[in-house]
Amino acid sequence: MYDVAIIGGGPGGYTCAIRAAQLGAKVCLIEKNGLGGTCTQRGCIPTKYLHSMGDIIRRGKSAKKNGINITIELNYQLLRSRMFATVSRLALGIKHLLETNEVDLIEGEASIKSANKIVVDNGSVIETRNLVIATGSLPTCLPGYQFGKNILSTTSVLELDHLPESITIIGGGYSGCEYASILNAFGCKVCLIEAQDHLLPVQIREIGNLLEKYMVLDGITVMTRSTVDKIIGSIVFINQEEVRSEKILLCIGRKPNLRNDEFDKIGLSYNAEGINVDNNSRTNIPHVYAIGDVTSMCELAHVASKQGEVAAEDIMDISSNGIDYRTVPVSVFTYPELAFVGDLKGNSGHFPLVASAKANCLGDTRGIIKVFERGGKIVGTYVVGTHAGEIIGEASLAIKLKLRPKDIYDTIHPHPTLPESFVEAVRDSYHKAILLPAERKEAK
Repeated sequence: MYDVAIIGGGPGGYTCAIRAAQLGAKVCLIEKNGLGGTCTQRGCIPTKYLHSMGDIIRRGKSAKKNGINITIELNYQLLRSRMFATVSRLALGIKHLLETNEVDLIEGEASIKSANKIVVDNGSVIETRNLVIATGSLPTCLPGYQFGKNILSTTSVLELDHLPESITIIGGGYSGCEYASILNAFGCKVCLIEAQDHLLPVQIREIGNLLEKYMVLDGITVMTRSTVDKIIGSIVFINQEEVRSEKILLCIGRKPNLRNDEFDKIGLSYNAEGINVDNNSRTNIPHVYAIGDVTSMCELAHVASKQGEVAAEDIMDISSNGIDYRTVPVSVFTYPELAFVGDLKGNSGHFPLVASAKANCLGDTRGIIKVFERGGKIVGTYVVGTHAGEIIGEASLAIKLKLRPKDIYDTIHPHPTLPESFVEAVRDSYHKAILLPAERKEAK
């Protein structure tokens, strides 16, 4: 009898397993398709590897203006093999972590027979006091169509052994924008299509508009307010116009990997958006938890990890305040990167990266940091610029701790670094920026 049995070895699943084991539980983790889940195997890790390679290409091409002449020749087959080697290395690292924490790893597909009994297709029968469902999510296809040779998913695009000369990407959310940027950097002709009136439609308009401006400058064709009428072969008909390309990539969202029959059998509460959970990842059934993309909460790897940690602690009777979803940061790996956290409304201050000493040294001054303040507290921040994902953590902490702007700019930051720009944006919300022209401050 296990104390905890977890179905799914993604970020939520393996974090939950390790944390529960740390707290003294006897734990098993069941995974059928590679440790690390979508994040490690088919999502975050391979795409961020490709993003870093695209960044090298971009920097190599722009180096000439600094007196460095570089010839770039892309061997995509080798690059792709190195990408998968990176994935394998990180998956082996997760396996080692499970082993050192004495978590039993069971390979196979699990079926839920009851809240306390799981059967695996390798013949194993698992009995457990607590069940954690972490089955993830799957790419969504357009109604009436199927993924195949011409219509790719965010999974199958990584399986291509050569880069297409041209590609149409449908969906201007996080994944669509990332793939558009990466494939454009690799030399593909990219057309990005979004049905709403701006990219990243779940975020405020100014972020999407700024990203669109930079994408267009990089040679990406961006079509907003554009809906797909039909697809024939590799031709997409949009607003009664034809968009031709070698491949089509659908980035229109993901759906939770639900097991309706099994869930109905045990009386689990769920809907089309996922399993219903509270802030401690509890479902409506005692001792059954759900974490990650299979829930109706945020589809982010770092959220899944935190949900797994919180679920493990709840199982082991450690009191917790649950998850504060107000302070969940999001990073989007485009060129430049984007990151945002909190409530993007209220009194604001901003700092353009063209005024940053470090951004100038990096030769990448595109972008801005904008901070939102309300009631004397920092409530939100967005960053458009190089290394945005590394900068946003400080803003998340500031919101979590309900820091005042003065708490930030009274803290000495090293120079020259990009986080100095966050400090200046905070100062600007009170008209106290040091590194902005006086004329601008007086004009506010």
